[in-house]
Amino acid sequence: MKMNTARSKAMIREEAVQRIECAAKKKLKKLDLSGLGLEEFPSEIVNCTTLASLDLSHNKITSIPEALGQLSSLTRLDLSNNQITSIPEALGQLFNLIELDIRGNKITSIPEALGQLSNLKWLDLANNQIISIPEALGQLSNLRGLDLYNNQITSIPEALGQLFNLKSLYLSNNNITSIPEAFGQLSNLTRLDFRMNQITSIPEMFGQLSNLRRLDLWGNELTSIPEAFEQLSNLTWLYLSWNQITSIPETLGQLSNLTELYLGDNQISSIPETLGQLSNLTELALYNNQISSIPEALGQLSNLTELKLRKNQISSIPEALGQLSNLELLDLSYNQISSIPEALGQLSNLESLFLLNNQITEIPEAIRNMKNLKKLDLRGNPVPIPP
Repeated sequence: MKMNTARSKAMIREEAVQRIECAAKKKLKKLDLSGLGLEEFPSEIVNCTTLASLDLSHNKITSIPEALGQLSSLTRLDLSNNQITSIPEALGQLFNLIELDIRGNKITSIPEALGQLSNLKWLDLANNQIISIPEALGQLSNLRGLDLYNNQITSIPEALGQLFNLKSLYLSNNNITSIPEAFGQLSNLTRLDFRMNQITSIPEMFGQLSNLRRLDLWGNELTSIPEAFEQLSNLTWLYLSWNQITSIPETLGQLSNLTELYLGDNQISSIPETLGQLSNLTELALYNNQISSIPEALGQLSNLTELKLRKNQISSIPEALGQLSNLELLDLSYNQISSIPEALGQLSNLESLFLLNNQITEIPEAIRNMKNLKKLDLRGNPVPIPP
């Protein structure tokens, strides 16, 4: 078995060296050594001085030599999904680098030298063991995308507020407790992901993120939604589920481009009438809250396809919900509803109606005759369940 393993390692290295020698001889610009099972970085790579793209992803490499910094023509470097424990300072010499992918390794720190990569547009350091972000990353003035998902980061330096060209920032699954005010300067940001952290509040400066389209903050410790959100006029997706939010500001109804609003698993007691102004909304989730009534205004959400209100304290369904002509899924399970209004029979596109564990005693004929209804779940109600 040991001989087979040794031969296998030798064969892997031989194949890699052959590819490297071919690339050097032909002065190739691209070299792909991904998925070979390499355990060491092949030192011969430094002879490929014309390389613009180097892919060493999905190997078992544990360290990167300083000599890699000699490949000055590199514009793309993929070292993802290896077992690398540290990033050499020499990577800061790759001044032409545009894309750097080191996700899925065992890196604990980011060298200050990466701040010298002035042409870098995409930096992926997700799925590592990084504890802190150096101030030097704020110097990456051309950066468009930064991914630090699933690390052990506890704070964000104010310097990241200088990344004026940044469009997407992923910081989910970390230990972050606060967001710096300087983030309000990231005017080109379109996607911001702070899921699964320990954030307790959102700075008012967030209202300046005029190009933001997707904001993920679910799984934090937020207790309120800032009024400044009304200024996020381009926002299409807002995820605030699994927090400790107690109320929805009336001003949220001004987000006219919003298509998905998730506020489930909070402590919300009422829905403001102004949500009825969200004419582009397709999905509204308010499950597992303390809501006691549904405002008639929700009947104005003509583009709504999914309405999720399970596990609340709702006692009645307003007739106005029958106006939701595009609704495909309605979930009102685990509430205190005693009757189903005939008006729901007008929901010609409804495919799934969940009313589990309520107090319903009768199914209106209009509901029984719904042609597109594929799933009607009335389990846990004092009513005979239709076949």
